[in-house]
Amino acid sequence: MRDNNIVPEISHALRDLHGLEILLRVGLKRNSATNKIDLLAGCNGGDIYKYASPVGALLKEQWPAGNFFVCDDSVRFDLLTSTGGIAICDSTLLVQQIEEWIEGKNLGGQHCHWTTGYWLPEALCGDLATAEILHDAKNISVRIMELLVPYPQSLSRSIVDLCVDEIKQKIQTLRRLLEKDNPIELGLCISDLIASMVRLAFARSSRYFRGFRSLDEQSKLLRSSDLTMYELALELSKRKRVRGLIDEIEKSL
Repeated sequence: MRDNNIVPEISHALRDLHGLEILLRVGLKRNSATNKIDLLAGCNGGDIYKYASPVGALLKEQWPAGNFFVCDDSVRFDLLTSTGGIAICDSTLLVQQIEEWIEGKNLGGQHCHWTTGYWLPEALCGDLATAEILHDAKNISVRIMELLVPYPQSLSRSIVDLCVDEIKQKIQTLRRLLEKDNPIELGLCISDLIASMVRLAFARSSRYFRGFRSLDEQSKLLRSSDLTMYELALELSKRKRVRGLIDEIEKSL
């Protein structure tokens, strides 16, 4: 069973899900494991707690030998030739959340056990902006694309302001920590600083940052003028000449 066959089969199976309003294939145009399928199901007035059982039942009926389980906000599946998950959300709340992000609200990253660094709102925006529409009963995808394509300048400005503020605060903390013997706190501060610098570089370029994986590939999307901040983050990650780099980072803000 090949990937190009399994996606429409899953889509067809989920059409019987009462309350399903939109089904998207996300994770496109970013590196992921071979044959890994990521879907987003927007439902009417529900979340993973309401829809996990019916989604699992529909998949189990189609693939009795498959392995299906709930993890975070997704129904994960392991089939013979494909693995992946179906994230479930309230479709109305999803659109509202995107609108809030574009207005500069709730843009702080979320530390989650399943992601490297921290989960970022713009990563989901990038997934949605490049998604394949498999089902859309209420033209919700039209509204999502209107919001996210092209990359909204208001979102760019808000993320830039947020990151610049965090970088300035982290630099102050870093200077204090360099005078102390606290390697764990120092390492955490540097890691937070690097993450915010990378995020800033992509926001300045108005490119959706898709998370902290495959950074070499993602960095090719940056404008040449924004590569400086990214390259400084790479240099800082080596944990060498930190004091000298602080001054360079401040000049690049």
